[in-house]
Amino acid sequence: TVRIWDVREPGSTMILPAHEHEILSCDWNKYDECIIATGSVDKSVKVWDVRSYRVPVAVLNGHGYAVRKVKFSPHVRNLLVSCSYDMTVCVWDFMVEDALVSRYDHHTEFAVGVDMSVLVEGLLAS
Repeated sequence: TVRIWDVREPGSTMILPAHEHEILSCDWNKYDECIIATGSVDKSVKVWDVRSYRVPVAVLNGHGYAVRKVKFSPHVRNLLVSCSYDMTVCVWDFMVEDALVSRYDHHTEFAVGVDMSVLVEGLLAS
């Protein structure tokens, strides 16, 4: 599950049954306070709207192993990146049917972190 917390409250305010396996990463969308992405051991990235969380907004499949990190773009509302133990980094547009924008397979070990530059659009590090 993913739990949403309000630090002013004693317990979590929302519980999302996001994946059937462990969730390794989550990130809020910078342009929409209701959108969150999760990455899981089940090899998928899911995008959720916390106002209606029974069904994900998008399910992004394309990694061969667990998704270690997800990160929304600081420049484009519908773009996010993910990295995986399959040694790849994927860029996704979760608003279109064919969501995989690009895949980078340059790593020779697990890709465990990814981030996007807030200063230069399109620049990412993994």
